[in-house]
Amino acid sequence: MSSNPLIFLEGVRKIYGAGTVRVDALSDINLRVSSGEFMAILGPSGSGKSTLMNIIGCLDRPTDGRYVLDNVDVSGLGDEELARVRNKMIGFVFQMFNLLPKQTALGNVQLPLLYSGIGPKEREENGMQMLIKMGLEERLHHRPSELSGGECQRVAIARALINKPSILLADEPTGNLDTKTGEDIISLFRKLNVEEGVTLILVTHNPEIAGEAKRRLYIRDGRIVSDSGG
Repeated sequence: MSSNPLIFLEGVRKIYGAGTVRVDALSDINLRVSSGEFMAILGPSGSGKSTLMNIIGCLDRPTDGRYVLDNVDVSGLGDEELARVRNKMIGFVFQMFNLLPKQTALGNVQLPLLYSGIGPKEREENGMQMLIKMGLEERLHHRPSELSGGECQRVAIARALINKPSILLADEPTGNLDTKTGEDIISLFRKLNVEEGVTLILVTHNPEIAGEAKRRLYIRDGRIVSDSGG
């Protein structure tokens, strides 16, 4: 790996609560991820894998330790600064799609651009191009209720990529999809990783899905117990 990884976590701990209700969600996490990697994070429910993804995605802060993202220590950044980092560098894809039901596919994809100072005409053009790239040129003006699960996830991926992030984080992205559609989504991720160099981190409980990644990180009881293929 490169001497300056894109993602660098050192001694990261995450504690929720206090006293008798204290939960050590992560303990002494040390991790380096280079630009362009495709990594899967596996572990049983409650293992800490989603907590780790939230910290990597700047949705949460570590209780202790250091997180350096693209040579910037983001561990102690304020909410507004973290929001700027997320909007600029990180795209998110979730199991539940998280699309706004009253917005069309095009409207949903344009949302991140509202915070980037881009005008309406350019937002619409960029959104259209991204949806066309996802194979959804016939679905631009359909609402989520009018789309299949696979189409909804492609809209969510288009939204995640609209700001050209260097990192794409996907939390159980095939969990609500049938097997064939899930395979199509993973193929799309692989293409983004190989052809466009997007750093891809995928949280999953499915070993078959994880097998598509070049590197697999196993988490148990808040600790990394195995790191293979990196």
